[in-house]
Amino acid sequence: MNELFDKLILRFVFTLFLCGALFLYKYAHSFLYPSSRNQLFKRFFPSKNSPDTLHLFARIVGIGIIFSEFTFNMSDGISMALIDFVIEAILISGFYLASIYIVESIVLYNFEYNDEIIKRKNFSYALVCLAHSLGLAYIIKTVVAVSQTSVVMIFFLWLFAIVLIGFATKSYSLISKLSFNRLMVQKNLAVGVSYLGFIWGWCIIISSALNHELNDIKWYSIWVILKILLSLIIIPFFKKGLVFIFSVQDDLMTKSSDGKAVSTQAEFGYGVYEGAIFFTSCFLTTVITSNINFGTFYPIF
Repeated sequence: MNELFDKLILRFVFTLFLCGALFLYKYAHSFLYPSSRNQLFKRFFPSKNSPDTLHLFARIVGIGIIFSEFTFNMSDGISMALIDFVIEAILISGFYLASIYIVESIVLYNFEYNDEIIKRKNFSYALVCLAHSLGLAYIIKTVVAVSQTSVVMIFFLWLFAIVLIGFATKSYSLISKLSFNRLMVQKNLAVGVSYLGFIWGWCIIISSALNHELNDIKWYSIWVILKILLSLIIIPFFKKGLVFIFSVQDDLMTKSSDGKAVSTQAEFGYGVYEGAIFFTSCFLTTVITSNINFGTFYPIF
């Protein structure tokens, strides 16, 4: 019985440390994003500005996803477990916020938080930020799992993952018929939903490729790149297959002079169609690239 109470007390202590880590995350967030200080350090009213609520809680959910990968190793004592946790929490929180900053600088370089969220209450902008926050959290969770708490490996895998997702974001114009900047300015929800499915699909592909045993950095990197290339070959087959099987008709016919969709024709349903088809195709692709166990199908000589 005493042992049971001891474990309960230790779990309560770890809960307080986890809350403390979230408090540090809040201050780190305000340091990297000065424009959000009013959002974080004043009383927040969720109903006042719904896009702002979506923007804030996406990052809270994101850090929760990452922290769910952390472990407390009690073999070296409670003090060492707490110190390891604090160091790892600070490091990973910094990487997470830096990841969001880098990716949003690439994708949303024409837009500002104060203009789009505070002044214009742009739901499309908030959806894109939500997509980045949750997608990058999923990738970093995979990075933490593969690195096995090695700081050097975490740093290497984080840089590698950011390069991959940075290149991936540039392919949106090749995959989607929607004009990102034009529809974002017009606060069209179609582009926000379409991009959400797009970036989550890419995060699933990259996380699946990264989720591999790390013994040698050179061969690990080659394996990840080859797995992503294989995914790029398979994804179009699933996209075409889903459209054919469910008899989906691409009804976005009107285009502007630059070949992109006219904003008035970009309905919310079309954004759902684009995002859902790509996201589902990426999920199904990971079945082919990661979940086929050949076992003894091929004899070993």
